[in-house]
Amino acid sequence: MENSLKSHIGNKVSSWYRDHGRHNLPWRKNITPYRIWISEIMLQQTQVNTAIDYFNKFMKRYPDLKSIKSAKEDDIYALWSGLGYYRRASYIFRAKELIHKDFNGQMPDDFNSLLSLPGIGRSTAGAILSIAFKKPYPILDANVKKVIARIFHKKKFNEKEFWHLSESLLDKKGIFSYQQGIMDIGAQLCMPKKPHCALCPIQNDCISNKLNSYVTLEKRKPKKKEVFLQFNLFSEGEKYFLSKSDDLGFWKNLWIPPVSIVEKCNFDIVHQLSHRSLKIAFNEQTNIRPDIEGKWFSREELKTIGIPKPISDRLLLNG
Repeated sequence: MENSLKSHIGNKVSSWYRDHGRHNLPWRKNITPYRIWISEIMLQQTQVNTAIDYFNKFMKRYPDLKSIKSAKEDDIYALWSGLGYYRRASYIFRAKELIHKDFNGQMPDDFNSLLSLPGIGRSTAGAILSIAFKKPYPILDANVKKVIARIFHKKKFNEKEFWHLSESLLDKKGIFSYQQGIMDIGAQLCMPKKPHCALCPIQNDCISNKLNSYVTLEKRKPKKKEVFLQFNLFSEGEKYFLSKSDDLGFWKNLWIPPVSIVEKCNFDIVHQLSHRSLKIAFNEQTNIRPDIEGKWFSREELKTIGIPKPISDRLLLNG
């Protein structure tokens, strides 16, 4: 495909976004580098509809880099509780520390400086630069990969090739509209099984559409490991005992009740992680003080710390 045609595609995407894009998404209003950064970290492993409420809650508490400067790691984990992939909350904490230490409290506006921050890779850096700073950098999130695969009829993902193609499509003069447009086309029109080609602005340029063969990139689903967990819910009156543990291999830096990994147990709930299926049993322990390091929390205090969703559901909804 000639470069002039690729540029033509970029122009079509930008024009389509201005008329049909999802302008109502909260991170597309009052755009700042900080808001784009937080939204991009949230969207790395989370669907848009799920991220909206968490983003709004986060912005209400920490609307800018100045307000988040004094935030403790637990404060950020508390806002992240239930969103999953908690390492992202740690990335935000560590990155905001570096931004205030090394960049005078301002989000850096160059590629290499952004890459030096925890949690920011090439695609996230490209999104921040192109949307917040209107600089022509490519992105390659799941939606963009899907659109590129369809346009060029690519059945297998080759990282170097896809980055080259992503860059070649950029509408450099309309980069702000283009980047959000190609993500929206991937999310709303270029569906995995039944794409809405009749509504797509680049239907006449898409090789897959011309061939009536809608490729989907091969994606292996990891086989989940079963993990059986027994939590001891120590309580005294209205307070619960929690501690932090790195022994599980997940939920690092989150507050949890004392826990044992067992071969099997009669479990109360099942909770899914990306690579694990957790079978969880809860044992009530009243007026017994555990002999491990930890803290006692009231129900109100539980709302201010980072707790995994199955634990917060049990203690706050059923406790």
